[in-house]
Amino acid sequence: MMLVEKQEGDLPIYIIGAGISGLACAKKLKEFGKNVVVLEARSRIGGRIDSRSFGSDGFDLGASWIHGIIDNPIWKITQKNGIETTVFNYDESEYFHSNGEKFSRQEVEEFQSYIKTIEKALSHSNKRSAFDAVKDIISTLTYSGEILPEEYLKELLFSFFERLANDPFATNLELLPANYSNFEGYFLGDEVIFKQGYVQVVNSISHDLNIKLKTTIQQIILEKDYVKIVDHHNNTYLASHLVLTVSAGVLKNNVIQFTPELPKEYTQAIKNIGFGSFNKVFFELKKPLSFQFDASENLNSIFYWSDGICFNILDLSSIYQKPVYLMLFGGRQSDFIDQSSDDEVWMFILDSLAHKVNMLPRKAEKLIITRWGVDEYSYGSFSFPSLAYDSEMIKLFHEPIDNRIYFAGEHCSLNYTGTVHGAYLSGCEVAQKLNS
Repeated sequence: MMLVEKQEGDLPIYIIGAGISGLACAKKLKEFGKNVVVLEARSRIGGRIDSRSFGSDGFDLGASWIHGIIDNPIWKITQKNGIETTVFNYDESEYFHSNGEKFSRQEVEEFQSYIKTIEKALSHSNKRSAFDAVKDIISTLTYSGEILPEEYLKELLFSFFERLANDPFATNLELLPANYSNFEGYFLGDEVIFKQGYVQVVNSISHDLNIKLKTTIQQIILEKDYVKIVDHHNNTYLASHLVLTVSAGVLKNNVIQFTPELPKEYTQAIKNIGFGSFNKVFFELKKPLSFQFDASENLNSIFYWSDGICFNILDLSSIYQKPVYLMLFGGRQSDFIDQSSDDEVWMFILDSLAHKVNMLPRKAEKLIITRWGVDEYSYGSFSFPSLAYDSEMIKLFHEPIDNRIYFAGEHCSLNYTGTVHGAYLSGCEVAQKLNS
């Protein structure tokens, strides 16, 4: 039997998705005096912000960083609500060769100088794949050969840029445009993380909002004067307007049926949006990794190579006051994690560390692995500029369908795609439109 949820007075505005974008939109609309209801498929709010406790420690399984605090709206929320953060910049790193030897100071300087040269050339590249562009640039550079052998240096550089496609863009180099750096929408200033979890930001926004959890939407029907929403229990909700803040992954997988079907330009835009899997692996050890740092440098990022692949480890020991590390994976490596067991993932990490650190345990004290690519409520982590990227494609999502159905989320952001602040600002912008 189909039940219709009735409301007193005018029909409410419904928002599908209680992630940061949906909550930001709902909060603004409530401030404007609107009747607004949020429908969320999960049993929790936050979407791809997911803070959880494992024993006495808390971990952010989804978003972790405020990417630049200067003028960042998420930073303003943390300050207003007294939420504790800690600075965790990782723009400076240590590098280790495949045999475990640390790069010398001269090797680091040479390697980083070539990275900057390649990045500058990529930012001016035409619209082709970053894979082809990086290959061409590396092959045409003039190498001094004074420190690192030319062929070896070329291998290191190419694998490093493959790594950059994985993190922070959650994809592979061949799927990324050469000028990808032009779309990296971070704010200036320090990057910070949360000692007690990103969910504190979510909770501060969601206070007093009308949120209905465990409500999976299966169908959206656009009628003449309202929008009909049907959930997985065949319950129906009638909305004056609808704001759809589900991930691009949910849209791509056609989880929700639209009646009538979405206009072709919208379906084509959804198809062309880049959206990737990005996974985290936290692990705690009895003893610190034996990578040797100069203590005075206070670095927390380690790059190393194994079988031609560049890996990155972030040292979180200063946060947890014990040997805790984080590895971030995107693209094919993330796809592997999505489909693999914990033991298989840990063996993959152990194999990559062979010859670099001594006496690694066959089992970690604590091992926490995310699998966002197979999460039925997101089907991935965040969007990235695809080869088909076009600003007009994104602008299309700023236009409501029949002035009834609106889109919001990080994938709708022109300047801050793939970020929490991009999702937040997108939700606020839609609220302003609905209030105009």
